[in-house]
Amino acid sequence: MGKCFMLIIVLVFSLNLAIAQQDNIVHSIKKGESVYQISRQYGVSMNSIFELNPGSRDVIYAGRTLLIPNSSDNNNNNNNTSSETENNANGISNYEVQRGETKSGLSRRFGVSIAMLEQQNPHIVNMLQAGHIINIDKTIAEETPVAKEGEHIVVKGETLWGIARENGISVAQLEAANSGQLSEFLQIGQTLIIPDKNSVTTNSDEYLVQRGDTKFELSRRFNMSIAELEAKNPHIVEMLMAGHRIDISNSTDISTTEDTNVETASTETINSTSQEGDYVDYTIQAQETLYGLSRKAGMSMEDLMELNPSLRVAVNKGDTIKMPRNPGEFTPSETAPLDNSSNEIEINTNNRNASLYANLNTVSATGLYFYTPFSSQELSSPEQRQKMVDADPNQQFYIDFFQGAQIAIDSAKALNLDFDVALIKKNIAKSKLEINSVHKKNALLVPFLDNASNFPEIESSQNISIIDIESNLKSTDSVKVYASLPSKEQEKIKTLNYLALQNARVIVVSNLEQSINKELIQNIIPNAKYLKVDNSGNFSPNTLDNTLSTNKPNYVILDSDKTSIFLNSTTTLMSKLSNYNIQLVLLESSLLPKQNEVSDMRFRVLKLIFPSVLDPQNKKDINDFERSYNDVFGASPSKHALLGFDITLDILLRLSQDTSFENSVNNIVSEHPHLRFEYKKSNETNYLNTGIHLLQYNSNEGLIEID
Repeated sequence: MGKCFMLIIVLVFSLNLAIAQQDNIVHSIKKGESVYQISRQYGVSMNSIFELNPGSRDVIYAGRTLLIPNSSDNNNNNNNTSSETENNANGISNYEVQRGETKSGLSRRFGVSIAMLEQQNPHIVNMLQAGHIINIDKTIAEETPVAKEGEHIVVKGETLWGIARENGISVAQLEAANSGQLSEFLQIGQTLIIPDKNSVTTNSDEYLVQRGDTKFELSRRFNMSIAELEAKNPHIVEMLMAGHRIDISNSTDISTTEDTNVETASTETINSTSQEGDYVDYTIQAQETLYGLSRKAGMSMEDLMELNPSLRVAVNKGDTIKMPRNPGEFTPSETAPLDNSSNEIEINTNNRNASLYANLNTVSATGLYFYTPFSSQELSSPEQRQKMVDADPNQQFYIDFFQGAQIAIDSAKALNLDFDVALIKKNIAKSKLEINSVHKKNALLVPFLDNASNFPEIESSQNISIIDIESNLKSTDSVKVYASLPSKEQEKIKTLNYLALQNARVIVVSNLEQSINKELIQNIIPNAKYLKVDNSGNFSPNTLDNTLSTNKPNYVILDSDKTSIFLNSTTTLMSKLSNYNIQLVLLESSLLPKQNEVSDMRFRVLKLIFPSVLDPQNKKDINDFERSYNDVFGASPSKHALLGFDITLDILLRLSQDTSFENSVNNIVSEHPHLRFEYKKSNETNYLNTGIHLLQYNSNEGLIEID
């Protein structure tokens, strides 16, 4: 009887085990996969995989299998326990990292150290990314961290400068290697990556990225495509940086197998055309673009630029570059597929710039010059660029600007425009700059000059126009200067002129005894009322009510750059909306608080009016530019990059008109993805761009242009 009873128990247990197995999915692990990627594939949490597969928390192996819980069961369990983002006394479950979040911020938010955060979520050690799932069990004791080779664990009192000095590297290198986890302050227990010039490999399956390394060079060195490299290392998709640790398992280091002299073999394989015969010399023809050359080479644009650094400066007719002898053997990166990725922006000639496109002269050539801290050689060399940026981080502005300009240059060549591009390296020791051009029309772009007094006197053999980009240049009798970006003063005037035309009361709120812009406001709106708030942004009792009008709209100009004053004063204004018609006004775009500091709900409720040089409404053209920029440079464009694109394209189109550059400025208003160019003559030799957008937040439609 006892034996029968035991047999029944075993059968029931086996049946339950079989049912449990059927509820799970069997996943065969592929090379390069992680538990995080597998959990995202099946829509389950990482912890649920760890529970079914003891040991998977530490390591998984290609070729083996994992049991994956049924996603529907997992979702039901999640719903029943309300653990989609559960935060309780014992820990956090299934928190999805949002864009912009850092390890430092999450450690403070969840009340744990960065070391404990990384201990329980090893997939974030190299880099925290949006979409990562975070789980924390506070009942687990924190392990004492032990620094591995190429790492440093922060202790009390340490600074970035001290750590960098101790390891013989620059602060810029240290920041670049840890950009995904650094915030305003170092955290005790935080693990930093230390770029090590003398130790390029940590083990046979891992490589520590060095300064100057590129995806193209690494893919060739380890005998894998760029797509494979990025699939194994998703943290390098957006940008490869010194200090990154990358997985190179199952790869072959070509540089160590082809020759006993590693450095020589690697260099000859990539750069030489004579020994291996992989490449041939090619002369660039008229109207050819970077995109067109990449198609002809069967390579991505980034790979072609790595092979020919001069292409980062310009694609010039007559230049000799290296091209693959057998293009069919080269496969472009998946990040820039050749069938739909180009740095030539598709231009609709029937748009608001029809006047510019209708009179293009594609026969006569023009000259385009850039006045920058870089020479062509320095701009083409990643090592030299980085060295200059390390010495002065502001130099990155110029690099971003010129990268945006490159997209514009290729787009202009796609229109069959004929022009030559050259860089002029600024030299403060020279008081005169001679430009000898063979072209009748020329333009010199001068971006971000830190001291206008250092700008030399221009002496040109041909007609040349000077384009000022935030440089505050002074015009002369012989050279005309065109300020391509509207000034803050023009933003204020544009906004005040609009308010003056409205049948409304204008109230100026400031935390100072006298409004900063009182004189300008009185000249345009002499009947404006003035109110003072304290340093916290609070009004004196009844002063606001006594000033607001019940019969007409009230435009309240907030004349302060302090976020605390913005928050408190707008809170008071919102409380008055039931009795008064109130709209908030800012006179400068720079006064607009950042959205991570102030919710745009305040902007919508108070129907905020503000001037803007950039047009955020031109979504299609903006998206086209961002896509093209990302295809070429593997990153989102900065403000300086989009300035480089819009200004350069506009200048090239105006140079290529059948009329003079000055006539095109006098008669044609143009608008590109981000900027409007509406020049007004301020004196005989100076023009100002007054192309400002006056925008308003609307609760239903978002941002709208009102003037």
